[in-house]
Amino acid sequence: MVKVCGEIPIKSHRTRPRFENRLVNNIKEALTRVGIRYNYVRVSGGVVYLDCEDGAEGVIKEVFGVHKVCKVTKHTFSGLDDIVSYCESSFKDLVSGKKFAVRVKRVGEHSFSSLDVAREVGNVLKKYSSGVDLDNPEVEVNIEIKGNELYVIHECISGVDGLPIGVEGRVLMLVSGGYDSAVASWLIAKRGVEVDFLHYMMGSYDNLIRSVKVIKNLGMKLYGYRPKIYLIDLSSVVSYILKGVRRDYSQVVLRRFMYLISMELAARYGYDALGTGESVGQTSSQTLKNIKVIEESLPNTHRLPILRPLISMDKDEIIKFSKKLGTYEESSKVLELCAITSGPVTTHADLSILIEESSKIGDDVVAKLLESVRIYDLIEMDAYEVLKDLTLELDHIPDEALVIDVRDKKDFERWHYPNALSIYDIDPSAIPKDVPVLIYCDNGQVSSVWASTLRAKGVKAFSLRGGLGTAKSCSRT
Repeated sequence: MVKVCGEIPIKSHRTRPRFENRLVNNIKEALTRVGIRYNYVRVSGGVVYLDCEDGAEGVIKEVFGVHKVCKVTKHTFSGLDDIVSYCESSFKDLVSGKKFAVRVKRVGEHSFSSLDVAREVGNVLKKYSSGVDLDNPEVEVNIEIKGNELYVIHECISGVDGLPIGVEGRVLMLVSGGYDSAVASWLIAKRGVEVDFLHYMMGSYDNLIRSVKVIKNLGMKLYGYRPKIYLIDLSSVVSYILKGVRRDYSQVVLRRFMYLISMELAARYGYDALGTGESVGQTSSQTLKNIKVIEESLPNTHRLPILRPLISMDKDEIIKFSKKLGTYEESSKVLELCAITSGPVTTHADLSILIEESSKIGDDVVAKLLESVRIYDLIEMDAYEVLKDLTLELDHIPDEALVIDVRDKKDFERWHYPNALSIYDIDPSAIPKDVPVLIYCDNGQVSSVWASTLRAKGVKAFSLRGGLGTAKSCSRT
């Protein structure tokens, strides 16, 4: 039994069925996504009833629009005496030696009232307990009656509330993978919004992997649709800014281009708004003056609302929320690459200067980047498959990688990366295809050949740039 968010029952008679039906569909999609079978899911009177396998409550509670998930036993009764008898057998062990209270909810036409049920059930259970305490009971006996069906409630857990995803349009979310954008994405989705993600790559493949992990883990909790992620390499824009833009305006120019690109992309794919993890005063580009000037600098063409759910939150609040959400650990590993310069930067940008400095980058940059966008289904996406599209070489060793040393066996025995395997000790045809494989040699040349060969066999293989020197450096970090 699922109790819906309190906002849904108060919707108009025209709107409420749409919200309830969407919630039912989202619950079905959530169960299907994680492989939990169900016999039925239906809604009636602000309550969703479903019959499914054990363990479903942990998934259902994450579906937006769910207020509470309860495990129940259903019993078709013939009268009040039948209800009392069934409740006695169901609850006598629960109230044994404890103060208790009976809570009854009833819907439909009956020959008895809710008070009658509470009184009779309380009387029959009293002999097993240490007495009735309606104000501060040690345990509660919760039952609900609907028509001729009795629902005995055994356990309830809180849901996330909010509105069912899909009732409030679509938002393209700018995400770095850090604390802020992950929390902001979840909060926007909580209002019934389908959130897709735009991540700007800025030169670090290690950071890309870490960011994608955060975004994918978050996306897996957004039930009712298939979230997408857009990847755009912004390193060329960063290079232009560092070479030609006034240093004190570099941050606001970068932010402006992020908006320009995202608005064009959102218009192309039919989004209703943009979303960001900005909070007033948190960084130089997020002062209220700079937020205002950056938005004023954007052309009216394709301009969309920009949603900022964290606008009044400080960093401590955001981090606490990320811990509650479960994104903290992975987000803590993501570097904030948006800080592209050192030294004083403007916190009170001038509109004319911002536009003038932005013009130094060139009008065709946005168009070129839009044509290079990569789009992935976030549910099916594998971060290392994406990385295979981008590079053969890595300059770091991923934590989860299988590391293979392709040097001579004697060199391997003198020194090898911790837990690395020698190519001479394994069957290349048995190298797993479900984990990233990092290969190193003396200088990166032989390992590149091995990586290419294994990729042709479906392995997510990469060569370590710099070879042995990089491996030794990584072993010390």
